[in-house]
Amino acid sequence: MTEIARTLASLGLAGALFLPLPALAQTAFILSVHGSGELPGFRMEDAGPYLAQQMNGAEIDGWHFVPQGTFVDSNRVELHFELLPYAGGQIRQFFPMREGRMDMHLQGPHRLVEVQARLFLNGEYQTMVFDQEAVRGGAQDPELAAFLIRIGKSLDNAFRAVDVSSATQSRAAP
Repeated sequence: MTEIARTLASLGLAGALFLPLPALAQTAFILSVHGSGELPGFRMEDAGPYLAQQMNGAEIDGWHFVPQGTFVDSNRVELHFELLPYAGGQIRQFFPMREGRMDMHLQGPHRLVEVQARLFLNGEYQTMVFDQEAVRGGAQDPELAAFLIRIGKSLDNAFRAVDVSSATQSRAAP
């Protein structure tokens, strides 16, 4: 059994794939997710499985995300998180007007997080996306989960834009 087949079997993907392994290598990527920086609610060395799980929630055709160290790192996504300062402190107050009365809503402790996501395929840099979101952090935060799914979709869109433009340029060349 090849290394790819063993890895797919350990991930529970062997029964779900109907393509022979050579065809799989041409059409699908298993991407190792590398995290760095600060992410609220996680120690970065423990965040890998969560990051991979949430990015798989983007349901990108041909991409499957696994935690760092699970598979060959030449196909990888590097996520660098940075906590951004918020001048108003940890708790924000909102006073929406409703039919002549004022309601106060507290939200917090949200933290503004920026991520830089870089995609590498076969060890070569492909593209990068940036994004920001206010999240609470931790594995139970739906805003963080949605943020990571959005990052995955943005990375896929950026990669397809680069791939389409390079294919167009190669067709135009004599």
